[in-house]
Amino acid sequence: MCGILLHYATNQNFCNELLEFEEGFQGSKSGSSNSSQIFNAIVPYVAARGPNFSSLRVSKEHCISWFSSVLSLREPFIRQSVEVGDRYILQFNGELYNEEILDNDTSFVASLLENDKMSVFEVISFLEGEFAYTIYDMHEHKLYFGRDDIGKRSLSYRLDQAIGDIYVASVTGQQEGFTDCLAGIVYIYDVEDKSLNQQMLPILNREVSSEIIEDEDEFQRITHALYEQLKSAIVKRVESIHPMHLENSPIAVLFSGGLDCSVIAAMICQQLENQPSRRTVELLNVSFENYRTGLSPHDTPDRKLAVKSANALKQLFPSVDIKLVEIDVPYETYEEHRPKVIDLMYPKNTEMDLSISIAFYFASKGSGYIDCGNGQRKKYQRQGIVLFSGLGADELYGGYYKFARKSTDELVEELTRQINNIYNRNLNRDDKVIAANGVEVRYPFLDRHVIEFSMQSIPINWKINKLILRKLALEKLNLNSISEEPKRAIQFGSKSAKMTKDGNRHGTDVLK
Repeated sequence: MCGILLHYATNQNFCNELLEFEEGFQGSKSGSSNSSQIFNAIVPYVAARGPNFSSLRVSKEHCISWFSSVLSLREPFIRQSVEVGDRYILQFNGELYNEEILDNDTSFVASLLENDKMSVFEVISFLEGEFAYTIYDMHEHKLYFGRDDIGKRSLSYRLDQAIGDIYVASVTGQQEGFTDCLAGIVYIYDVEDKSLNQQMLPILNREVSSEIIEDEDEFQRITHALYEQLKSAIVKRVESIHPMHLENSPIAVLFSGGLDCSVIAAMICQQLENQPSRRTVELLNVSFENYRTGLSPHDTPDRKLAVKSANALKQLFPSVDIKLVEIDVPYETYEEHRPKVIDLMYPKNTEMDLSISIAFYFASKGSGYIDCGNGQRKKYQRQGIVLFSGLGADELYGGYYKFARKSTDELVEELTRQINNIYNRNLNRDDKVIAANGVEVRYPFLDRHVIEFSMQSIPINWKINKLILRKLALEKLNLNSISEEPKRAIQFGSKSAKMTKDGNRHGTDVLK
């Protein structure tokens, strides 16, 4: 995971620079000759995303400043931005899972660009994973930028058409004028004629199958096939965490205790239990002190469910060190961090966006407690820097209550819309908030192959109330009681919604 910031400016007197900042740089003073207030204001946000390394590159010839930050998760360590031959400057944020990758995925992208057998668009189309990027072609004087076809990494841009300046950034704070990049669109900015064009990746426009099948044997076969698809997605995302300093680092899961995250946690444990060295899985559960309801964190629905589900996982996987990290958020702490979360999630600005974002913010921060037995707890700080999420299951398998009342045609249309819009509804916002804590989140349900299989090969009648995922949890993972748990949104389960006694505001209301 990395942070991206780029600025092309027509009327600045740049000096050629290459400055590198080692681990711990906060971004308060980059030393850049770039006098843009916007660029310098965004630098600290981008630096927070990559705590292992940051760099500033400035080109007088091309009138571009790049600020990059790196969270190192794959050997060998690669310093960004990357100069690719004498033609490209690359910034890459994310993880790739192409079978051809032998080591570092940023190096893989650079090698594809360098061999000159594919165009920039063809290179981007070939990539499989969760990523955002900028690629500047110094020969053609064109800037390429964008997100993967699902949009799992955040990226925004701001174009001043009057003078031709453009900014591209992973996160901006409350800087006005930025537009979130659409998923699966390659943006191409020609710095000579100041034109911005778009080219759609060929893997978009997925549609949900309307097929209805009642045969039980077929149900069993497709459930098994879905399990294998998910297993493959999780194996890729676990095995690609391999720098030396992470060998004994836990794998963390954003954990409400519900069906989706429990399936992910159980399948991670399945992979780890046969490894020769003991591994740790951290289940990160966040709960809030809510004045409106009068509940303390240990009384929230998600905390009670998380304790129950964690105990079930511990019984199923005794060889894995499973730690339930209970992250309690007092009301005063909520109030203290609320402005920062509102700033990070911009341009999202509703009550619902805040209640979801602030739950993910504290969960990924990971400052909590673990149970010592005998009713005692001790303080614990999350150690894992790769977090797994169950996001996408509701959209793929019909997890929302409103879906149960829809006709077949309506359900097909709604599920197609939900998964194709998830980048705008969830992913852009969530990535900005979670990555601010110097961690990376991975989404097995949003693996390209899982999505395509789930949309095209699973009959629509098995996508009401996540019927097929419940069957998988029961028959493939022995998650007996968990397989029956109802859907509960994080903001309601953790009680991060409507935090005060003045609880008459709606989720769609704009924040005051």
